[in-house]
Amino acid sequence: MNLEEIRASAFVAHGDIRIEGAATGPLAGLTFAVKDLFDVAGTRSGWGNPDRLRDAPVSLTTASALLPVLDAGATLIGKTHTDEIASGLFGENPHYGAPINPRAPDRVPGGSSSGSAAAVAAGLCDFAFGTDTGGSVRVPSSFCGLYGIRTTHGRVSVAGVMPMAPSIDTVGWFARDAALLRRIGEVFFGPAPDITPRLLIAEDAFEIPLPTLGAALRDAAQNLGPAQGITLYAEGAAHWLDTFRPLQLGELWTTHGTWAREPGRKLSPAVADRIELAATVTPDAIALAWRERERLTARLHALLGRDGILVIPTAHDLPPLRDAPVSAQVAFRDRTLALTCVASLCRLPQVNIPAGTLDGIPIGLSLVGAPYQDAALLAAAETLGARLA
Repeated sequence: MNLEEIRASAFVAHGDIRIEGAATGPLAGLTFAVKDLFDVAGTRSGWGNPDRLRDAPVSLTTASALLPVLDAGATLIGKTHTDEIASGLFGENPHYGAPINPRAPDRVPGGSSSGSAAAVAAGLCDFAFGTDTGGSVRVPSSFCGLYGIRTTHGRVSVAGVMPMAPSIDTVGWFARDAALLRRIGEVFFGPAPDITPRLLIAEDAFEIPLPTLGAALRDAAQNLGPAQGITLYAEGAAHWLDTFRPLQLGELWTTHGTWAREPGRKLSPAVADRIELAATVTPDAIALAWRERERLTARLHALLGRDGILVIPTAHDLPPLRDAPVSAQVAFRDRTLALTCVASLCRLPQVNIPAGTLDGIPIGLSLVGAPYQDAALLAAAETLGARLA
C-alpha cells in the first residue's frame, strides 16, 4: 500500500493547512482531517465541484463543530475529498477521482465522506470528520473497516457546513477504534450516563443484505449478547424509502437547485440527473412524507425508550468495485438506503462497528440509539465492538 498515493487521493490539494490544537486537553497530540464541506479559516470549501471551488470565498471562520476538538488539543492537518455536493454513497467523483480504500483497494471507499474515511483507515490521521445525510459516514465506515458515528440530528452544530438536506444532515466522525470514537464524543456530550443497553435485533433488516452477508452479520449480532428480536419494517422497507426520498430530494432542490441550474454549470452526469429528479418532487409529496416521517419516528422512539439499541446491518452488500457500472450503483444505493434511512428519517444516532470481513472485505454492523443518547451509544459501541474483535 503506497501511503503517499492514498494521501493524494484522500486530501484535497486546496486544503493544505495545519491548525494546531490546544497544548493540553483530552485529545492532545492527536491529528484529524475534515471533509471539504466544512469551512476552515484560510481555505476554500470546494464541495467536490470545480465551479464551487473557483467561486468560493476564502473562509474567514472555522465551522463550529471543529472548535471543541481543537480546544481539546487535536490538530487539524487538512481537508478531504467528498462526492460532489455530498450526493453519493460511493466516493467516486468524476472531477477529482475516488479516494483509495486502504482495506480493499479495488473497491470504492464509500461516500460522501470518502476522503475522511480513507485518511483514517490508512493511518494518515487519528480521526476525521464527515457529514451524514443518507449514510455518508456510516457506509464509508463499513466499507473501510472503521468505527463511525452519525450523531443525533441537531446535537452537533452544522454552522459553517454545506447544507444538503437540512432536516436530515448531521455531523459525524471516524476512528480506527471505539475508545477514541467515544473520547471524541465526550468532548461534545460529556461522559456517558449509567445506562444498561437493551439490545433489539431487527430481524427483518437482516433479510435486506445479500444472503452470505446477511448470514455473517446475523452471526455477529448474536455475538453481541442477549437481545430481543423485533420487526422494524412493519410497513415494508419500501415504505420507509418512499418516505425518505421526497424529503431528501426536496431539500436538495431547495439548497442547490438554483446554483446547479445556472447556465454553464459544470456537474457530473450523475449529479445533474439527481438535481433534475429533485426538481420533480411536488410540495404535496413532501408534505405527505413529512407527516409519515413523524408517525414512523414516534413508533421508533417509543420502541427504543431511553435504553434501547437497535441492531441492523450497515450496508446490504460488500463495497462495489471501483469500475462498477452506474446501473449497479443505483441498485446498490436503493437497497442500502433501506437500512440507512431509518436513523436518517427518525433523526437518531447510529454507530457502525466493524464486524470482521467477508472474502477479505470489511463488513459493518450498526447500532442505532435513542434520541440524544449519543454518549451512551458510544459507550455501548466500545463494549459491544470488543466482542466482535
